[in-house]
Formats: sequence, structure tokens, C-alpha cells
Amino acid sequence: MALQATQTLFSVGLLSGGLLLGGLLATIVSPTFQFWPHGTRNWTFWVSWSAWMLYGVGLVGVAHLDWWHWYEPPVVVQLVCVLVFVAGTALSIWAMWTLGFWESSGLEGHLQTEGPYRFSRNPQYVGFIAMLASGGLLAGSIQTVILAIGGIVWFLLAPLAEEPWLREQYGDAYEEYLRSVPRFLGRTHREPPQQEQTDRTKGGNQ
Repeated sequence: MALQATQTLFSVGLLSGGLLLGGLLATIVSPTFQFWPHGTRNWTFWVSWSAWMLYGVGLVGVAHLDWWHWYEPPVVVQLVCVLVFVAGTALSIWAMWTLGFWESSGLEGHLQTEGPYRFSRNPQYVGFIAMLASGGLLAGSIQTVILAIGGIVWFLLAPLAEEPWLREQYGDAYEEYLRSVPRFLGRTHREPPQQEQTDRTKGGNQ
């Protein structure tokens, strides 16, 4: 009975995750189709919202029913995973609180550059990736790992669909933010002003 429930939940998570990833990839490669971000509460918003709910239920359900079925991590690994999971959860909540719930759901809002967005353009995704990676490793379940990898891939690719849309929404302000803050983690890379670039070019040609 438990095995059947696990397989059902795994199928639900896999299908809903596949729908989300397919819609995201279609947005990235197509100049006319936009599944993410939504901008408004159109049909993509409701389809995506439903798919994320089903993916979450599938992922958590499989992790619970298939816990340590593949392997049992060493105690040290368990402790590290718990710490990373808690840190990722805290970061994602902080970032969502700062940006706003509906903006985090892909709707139009304002350009947020404060709080965790001073250090990463996608702090929620950093937190979610940490949660999925640590949770998948802690669960010791191959099916949980598969679902977690699907979510991680989505969060890694999502900025490729978002950034063109954000450029249209916020123009020069977003371009400056993009140059100043890393996509995920890393050092900032603020470019010199245009005049300074011109002066350097002239100096190099002399």
C-alpha cells in the first residue's frame, strides 16, 4: 500500500514538475510565448500555481513515505543537511517577505533591491536550491532526489526567462542592478561609467 502511494505521489510530482519545466523552457526559447513570469493573473498563473502545489505535495509525500529507503546518511551529513535546509528556509522566507508574496508568484510589482536583494538578484532561488539539495540528500530516497533535481534545474533556469521581462518592466534601473548584483551568489561586478570606459579606450589606442 505504501509503495503504491509512493509511486502515485512520485508520478504526480514528476508530471507537475515536467509541466513547469516545459513551460519555462518554452518561455526561454520562444519570443512570443510566456509561461513565466506571468505578469497578470492569466491562465498561466493558475496552471503554474496548481502545478507547484502538486509538485510540492508529490515531493514531500515521497520524501515521507520513502525516507531512508535508498540509504541512511551518516550523522554528520544529516546535521549539515539540517543546517543548510534551515538556512535556505530562512533566506527564502526573508526574500519573499521583502519582495512580496504576489511578486514572488510572478506578478508585476516594483524593482526590489533591498534586503537580501542587495547581495543576490534571486535570493529566493538560492534558498530554494539549498532546501531541495539538502532535503533530497537527507531523505535518502532516489525518487526524492529525482524530484529535487527537477526543482533545482527549474530555479537555475528561471532567471533566463525572467531577465528579458524585467528589462522591459524596469529599463535602465534594472540594467544597473543587473550589472551590480550577481544572479545567484558571488562578487559584485559594477562596470565603470561610460565616460570612464571611453577614456580607457582612448588611452589604449594612443
